[in-house]
Amino acid sequence: MNRIRIRLGALALVLGILPFFLPRKPRIARRILVRAERHHIFPLINDLRNWPRWTAWNRRQEIEYHYDGPFFGAGATQHWRAAGHSGVLHITQSHEGDRIAYTLTMDDRWLLEGAISLEEIAPRQTRILWMARWQGAAFPWARYMDLMMMVWIGRDFAAGLESIRRLSETTAPVLEPVSQEAAGDRSV
Repeated sequence: MNRIRIRLGALALVLGILPFFLPRKPRIARRILVRAERHHIFPLINDLRNWPRWTAWNRRQEIEYHYDGPFFGAGATQHWRAAGHSGVLHITQSHEGDRIAYTLTMDDRWLLEGAISLEEIAPRQTRILWMARWQGAAFPWARYMDLMMMVWIGRDFAAGLESIRRLSETTAPVLEPVSQEAAGDRSV
């Protein structure tokens, strides 16, 4: 009985102290190697209309999207709404064939900053790196939620990258950027 109390006390002590050592600005990164040229992959990440094709988020629930500004490149904005949640995805930087940077605001409370970069490591071989970071909880014990978010976001990034790999390595058509005049209706 005494040994159980000692073990439970040690566990409580570790769980009480651990949050002070968790990062205040959590970061997550996932990468994958794709057998395709960068120019074939880039429209998938640069055109926000393509994101529902490869992100894991819309596989869990029905999501309604609409767009502001251009559909692709810097300034492109995607508004989304799902059961109980809403958000805004905004491309802040776009370097043709190389990388994009974005912000994702969820429920007007959480701000995530991210980037997706493409690195050609050999002919027809591209490494995709998807990174994100956010301001962690100020209250140390709330950082356990940040730890869970790192697990969930990491899982979604890995699934999204795998979808990009499948789409890029097949002959699946990629939506090419559409001129603003031809864009027409902004809702999808």
